[in-house]
Amino acid sequence: MPVKTANACGKLILLGEHAVVYDSPAIAIPLLSLKVRATVEPLIGKPQGSIQIKAAPLGIDQDIDDLGKAHFLAQTLDLLFDYLGLLKRPTCRLTLSSELPIGAGLGSSAAIAVALLRAMSAFLGYTLKPQELNTLAFQSEQAVHGRPSGIDNTVITYEKPVYYQRGKMIEFFQPIREFTFVVADSGVRKSTRESTGQVAHDLAANPTFIQPHLDAIAELVRESKRSFQIGDIEALGRAMNADQEHLSALRLSCPELDALILAARQAGALGAKLTGGGMGGHMLALVTPEIQTAVSEALSAAGSPRVFLTQLRPED
Repeated sequence: MPVKTANACGKLILLGEHAVVYDSPAIAIPLLSLKVRATVEPLIGKPQGSIQIKAAPLGIDQDIDDLGKAHFLAQTLDLLFDYLGLLKRPTCRLTLSSELPIGAGLGSSAAIAVALLRAMSAFLGYTLKPQELNTLAFQSEQAVHGRPSGIDNTVITYEKPVYYQRGKMIEFFQPIREFTFVVADSGVRKSTRESTGQVAHDLAANPTFIQPHLDAIAELVRESKRSFQIGDIEALGRAMNADQEHLSALRLSCPELDALILAARQAGALGAKLTGGGMGGHMLALVTPEIQTAVSEALSAAGSPRVFLTQLRPED
């Protein structure tokens, strides 16, 4: 069998994280500048069904059987093998590398799943259709996050901006103008499982406080759909700022994120908020090309260990 390599992008949630877990809409875009890469190649001289996995971002360099069946990489491969009706595992080496930081709100687990599924299915001589890939990646996400919304695997599978609401038809859409975002790492790592678990606990314990914030986030997403489509960056920026206030009330921000968001706004960002699971990870700021350098420098000065730009163009 020939060597097969596949890539997957990251994702950024503009509006709607956490509320989307409870069947509300969210808007997300692909983070095309950072990739996960998976390579599958034949493994000579090893027993039938031996799969050696080397995934430096995850600190893994061992046989799949040593990972245990509960590990999400093993579960992802088993999902694929079962789906394809494979009776014997291939004998191969799987190598994973990632430009995406792990556990930082940029969709790394979904990107790993998508890249892995693409590469392994190609190695086995089968090209997964997007809907098949998306379904398998969502099932993999369930092993990682417990109760994922499905938005990460969707935007990463299709590599298009999405207006996503669980249980409804996916809407792909493009703005009519270019958007520029500055993304900054808080330096704090938290798992999405932890943050979604916290919201679920708080919602059960105090629904009269938590539910109105989730409802308000959902309404911001619905109102912002047209703003995104027509390129009204001022309105979108205001919605991002309002969304952040609700996310903070839900205990999903942290001092490091708060400092970065304040720095971005003071430097002229039209909107700034956390993105992804929260409690750490990354924030993003909506900027114009004229102020992108000033905002980037302000975020670095505020303590972010990594700041980068990403753009969404009408033709992407």
